[in-house]
Amino acid sequence: MAISTLITKSGTPQAYTANRETDARTALTRGLAEYLSQMVIDAKGGRQIRFKKVFQTWAEPEEQAQYPSAIVYSAESGRYEESKFTPSPDSTEKISAPDNRYLVSATEFVIDLKVEVWATDPKERAEICAALEAMFNPVDFMYGFQLEFPHYYGMRGVYELKDMQYLDTEIDAMRRYRKAAFTLSGQVPVVNLFTYPDAKMQIRLDLTDASVITTEVEVS
Repeated sequence: MAISTLITKSGTPQAYTANRETDARTALTRGLAEYLSQMVIDAKGGRQIRFKKVFQTWAEPEEQAQYPSAIVYSAESGRYEESKFTPSPDSTEKISAPDNRYLVSATEFVIDLKVEVWATDPKERAEICAALEAMFNPVDFMYGFQLEFPHYYGMRGVYELKDMQYLDTEIDAMRRYRKAAFTLSGQVPVVNLFTYPDAKMQIRLDLTDASVITTEVEVS
């Protein structure tokens, strides 16, 4: 199964599909969770640190805890921000044959997302947070990063890091929990699929009378 991928070069061509497994909000949380699941840290001593679990929603009570883990969630409402342009078919945003439908977006879905990290000691947490700071600003052509979603039409979500904090309490310290939380802004187009007839322009020039030139346009 294809998972969300990081766009590493500006101007990378985009391949659209008809595959839609989620709504726009879940596309953002799922994409970010899949991105986090690919994290591998080469720590001192030759050991590697990676997330044992990355959740899109809180784990079920019967699910056994494994550390380090992360969860992507939001307690806020998302916003539908209207596009600056009138929705219209664009030949660059078309699913290849035999589908031939167009992806049309009239709005962007924007929401603040939380990435909460659960580690077992301060050193491990610091290494994970340093790696996430790099993962959340991995390219030199933009602030933040873009992920391509195979589960949502092949569209791309844009993420920008906003803030981070350590979540320390006396009770968590006694339980050997060391937590941190990042806030990112996520944005993705909300897409509908439409079918349009492909118009082909044909121009015919009538030159039978040298003094008069008439032009007829046929659309088929």
